[in-house]
Amino acid sequence: MDNILKTCRVQFTLSFSMLEKLIEQCPDEIWNVNAGGYVFWQQIVHALCGANYWMRQPNIAFVEPFQERKVYPELDNKPEGYVSKSEMLDYKDIVKNICICYFEDKDDEWLTMLSAFNEKITNLDVVFMQIRHIQYHVGHCNSILRDRGLKPVDWIE
Repeated sequence: MDNILKTCRVQFTLSFSMLEKLIEQCPDEIWNVNAGGYVFWQQIVHALCGANYWMRQPNIAFVEPFQERKVYPELDNKPEGYVSKSEMLDYKDIVKNICICYFEDKDDEWLTMLSAFNEKITNLDVVFMQIRHIQYHVGHCNSILRDRGLKPVDWIE
Protein backbone atom coordinates (compact mmCIF):
# COMPACT_ATOMS: atom_id res chain seq x y z
CA MET A 1 0.00 0.00 0.00
CA ASP A 2 1.30 3.43 -0.87
CA ASN A 3 2.12 5.95 1.87
CA ILE A 4 -0.66 8.48 1.23
CA LEU A 5 -3.31 5.78 0.98
CA LYS A 6 -2.00 4.18 4.16
CA THR A 7 -2.23 7.49 6.02
CA CYS A 8 -5.75 8.11 4.70
CA ARG A 9 -6.86 4.66 5.78
CA VAL A 10 -5.38 5.07 9.26
CA GLN A 11 -6.97 8.50 9.78
CA PHE A 12 -10.36 7.32 8.51
CA THR A 13 -10.19 4.24 10.74
CA LEU A 14 -9.40 6.39 13.79
CA SER A 15 -12.42 8.61 13.09
CA PHE A 16 -14.66 5.61 12.52
CA SER A 17 -13.37 4.06 15.78
CA MET A 18 -14.47 7.18 17.67
CA LEU A 19 -17.95 6.82 16.15
CA GLU A 20 -17.98 3.16 17.25
CA LYS A 21 -17.02 4.18 20.80
CA LEU A 22 -19.81 6.76 20.79
CA ILE A 23 -22.40 4.05 20.11
CA GLU A 24 -20.95 1.78 22.79
CA GLN A 25 -20.45 4.53 25.36
CA CYS A 26 -23.75 6.42 25.04
CA PRO A 27 -25.95 5.80 28.09
CA ASP A 28 -29.38 4.36 27.33
CA GLU A 29 -31.10 7.40 28.84
CA ILE A 30 -29.42 9.68 26.25
CA TRP A 31 -29.74 7.41 23.21
CA ASN A 32 -33.22 8.64 22.21
CA VAL A 33 -32.94 12.22 23.47
CA ASN A 34 -33.50 15.11 21.08
CA ALA A 35 -30.61 17.49 21.69
CA GLY A 36 -28.95 20.04 19.47
CA GLY A 37 -31.76 19.70 16.96
CA TYR A 38 -31.58 15.94 16.42
CA VAL A 39 -32.16 12.69 18.23
CA PHE A 40 -28.80 11.38 19.46
CA TRP A 41 -28.91 8.08 17.54
CA GLN A 42 -30.19 9.85 14.40
CA GLN A 43 -26.86 11.69 14.12
CA ILE A 44 -25.02 8.39 14.30
CA VAL A 45 -27.14 6.73 11.61
CA HIS A 46 -26.63 9.87 9.50
CA ALA A 47 -22.83 9.63 9.80
CA LEU A 48 -22.89 5.91 9.02
CA CYS A 49 -25.13 6.45 5.99
CA GLY A 50 -22.66 8.96 4.59
CA ALA A 51 -19.82 6.45 4.78
CA ASN A 52 -22.10 3.72 3.41
CA TYR A 53 -23.12 5.86 0.43
CA TRP A 54 -19.74 7.28 -0.53
CA MET A 55 -17.52 4.29 0.22
CA ARG A 56 -19.58 1.47 -1.25
CA GLN A 57 -18.35 -0.32 -4.32
CA PRO A 58 -19.46 1.29 -7.61
CA ASN A 59 -21.54 -1.72 -8.63
CA ILE A 60 -23.50 -1.78 -5.34
CA ALA A 61 -26.70 0.23 -5.01
CA PHE A 62 -27.12 2.33 -1.89
CA VAL A 63 -30.00 1.15 0.27
CA GLU A 64 -31.10 3.49 3.04
CA PRO A 65 -31.21 1.59 6.33
CA PHE A 66 -34.33 1.36 8.47
CA GLN A 67 -36.33 2.96 5.64
CA GLU A 68 -39.59 1.33 6.71
CA ARG A 69 -39.32 3.09 10.08
CA LYS A 70 -38.98 6.61 8.74
CA VAL A 71 -35.91 7.49 10.77
CA TYR A 72 -34.80 10.14 8.24
CA PRO A 73 -31.02 9.56 8.06
CA GLU A 74 -30.65 12.78 6.08
CA LEU A 75 -31.82 14.68 9.17
CA ASP A 76 -34.63 16.28 7.17
CA ASN A 77 -37.37 15.34 9.68
CA LYS A 78 -37.76 14.12 13.22
CA PRO A 79 -37.68 10.34 13.28
CA GLU A 80 -41.01 8.55 13.49
CA GLY A 81 -39.34 5.23 14.26
CA TYR A 82 -36.52 4.15 16.51
CA VAL A 83 -33.16 2.42 16.10
CA SER A 84 -31.85 0.53 19.12
CA LYS A 85 -28.20 0.46 20.10
CA SER A 86 -28.02 -3.19 19.14
CA GLU A 87 -29.42 -2.46 15.67
CA MET A 88 -27.02 0.47 15.29
CA LEU A 89 -24.08 -1.73 16.21
CA ASP A 90 -25.18 -4.23 13.55
CA TYR A 91 -25.51 -1.49 10.94
CA LYS A 92 -22.14 -0.07 12.01
CA ASP A 93 -20.55 -3.46 11.36
CA ILE A 94 -22.03 -3.53 7.84
CA VAL A 95 -20.71 -0.03 7.12
CA LYS A 96 -17.33 -0.84 8.63
CA ASN A 97 -16.94 -3.73 6.19
CA ILE A 98 -17.92 -1.46 3.30
CA CYS A 99 -15.24 1.01 4.39
CA ILE A 100 -12.60 -1.71 4.72
CA CYS A 101 -13.34 -2.81 1.15
CA TYR A 102 -13.15 0.80 -0.06
CA PHE A 103 -9.42 0.88 0.69
CA GLU A 104 -8.51 -2.67 -0.41
CA ASP A 105 -6.29 -3.19 -3.43
CA LYS A 106 -5.88 0.55 -4.00
CA ASP A 107 -2.84 2.79 -4.33
CA ASP A 108 -1.94 6.48 -4.15
CA GLU A 109 -2.78 6.95 -7.82
CA TRP A 110 -6.33 5.69 -7.17
CA LEU A 111 -6.78 8.51 -4.65
CA THR A 112 -6.39 11.05 -7.46
CA MET A 113 -9.02 9.39 -9.64
CA LEU A 114 -12.57 10.71 -9.83
CA SER A 115 -15.15 9.27 -7.48
CA ALA A 116 -17.51 6.72 -9.00
CA PHE A 117 -20.43 8.67 -7.50
CA ASN A 118 -19.50 12.26 -8.32
CA GLU A 119 -17.25 13.22 -11.21
CA LYS A 120 -16.42 16.57 -9.60
CA ILE A 121 -14.43 15.07 -6.73
CA THR A 122 -11.63 12.55 -6.30
CA ASN A 123 -11.44 9.47 -4.10
CA LEU A 124 -9.15 11.47 -1.82
CA ASP A 125 -11.90 14.07 -1.47
CA VAL A 126 -14.29 11.30 -0.47
CA VAL A 127 -11.94 10.09 2.26
CA PHE A 128 -11.38 13.59 3.64
CA MET A 129 -15.10 14.40 3.45
CA GLN A 130 -15.97 11.28 5.41
CA ILE A 131 -13.36 11.94 8.08
CA ARG A 132 -14.68 15.50 8.51
CA HIS A 133 -18.30 14.34 8.49
CA ILE A 134 -17.79 11.61 11.07
CA GLN A 135 -15.75 13.90 13.33
CA TYR A 136 -18.40 16.62 13.11
CA HIS A 137 -21.06 14.24 14.43
CA VAL A 138 -18.75 12.71 17.04
CA GLY A 139 -18.06 16.24 18.30
CA HIS A 140 -21.74 17.16 18.31
CA CYS A 141 -22.67 14.01 20.23
CA ASN A 142 -19.72 14.49 22.60
CA SER A 143 -21.03 17.97 23.46
CA ILE A 144 -24.44 16.46 24.25
CA LEU A 145 -22.75 14.02 26.62
CA ARG A 146 -20.65 16.79 28.20
CA ASP A 147 -23.70 19.03 28.70
CA ARG A 148 -25.21 16.26 30.82
CA GLY A 149 -22.06 15.74 32.88
CA LEU A 150 -21.21 12.50 31.07
CA LYS A 151 -17.84 11.40 29.76
CA PRO A 152 -17.31 12.16 26.06
CA VAL A 153 -15.56 9.73 23.76
CA ASP A 154 -11.81 10.07 24.11
CA TRP A 155 -9.68 11.22 21.22
CA ILE A 156 -8.03 8.16 19.69
CA GLU A 157 -4.39 8.47 18.59
